[in-house]
Amino acid sequence: MLILIDFILTVFAFALNTEKFYDILGGVNFLVLGAYSASATDESSPWFQDERKRACTVIFFISRLWLLAFLAWRAHERGGDARFDEVKDKFGLFLVYWTVQGLWVFIISLPIIFVNSARSRQFDIISFSTLDWVSIVGFALGVIWGK
Repeated sequence: MLILIDFILTVFAFALNTEKFYDILGGVNFLVLGAYSASATDESSPWFQDERKRACTVIFFISRLWLLAFLAWRAHERGGDARFDEVKDKFGLFLVYWTVQGLWVFIISLPIIFVNSARSRQFDIISFSTLDWVSIVGFALGVIWGK
């Protein structure tokens, strides 16, 4: 589905001779993949009953929303993307750029896809491991003090 959306928007962007929504689409693709991976879970291990899946998905969404906001701001500030200056009029290369972006989004999203597709270990109240807590605290510290 994302491949089809990317291809349609590539054709649309090529026809308009613009790359201004390239980065924004990348951010939206992250969110769509995260939502799909959470909603398409196995019935024996639903997303809403597994705190690890919920926590990882929320962290993924927060980080990808931040990236989307940053990329949208950057595209607006710069008024475009210099990487596309020489390929705007070459559909094949233009398509390669968009395809590589889709591949990049998929590869970066693999951890959340794996977490959301895994069977739950158990449905305890405290099912986080030490590594889970270290990751959550590390993410929170990165949000608070990151620049």
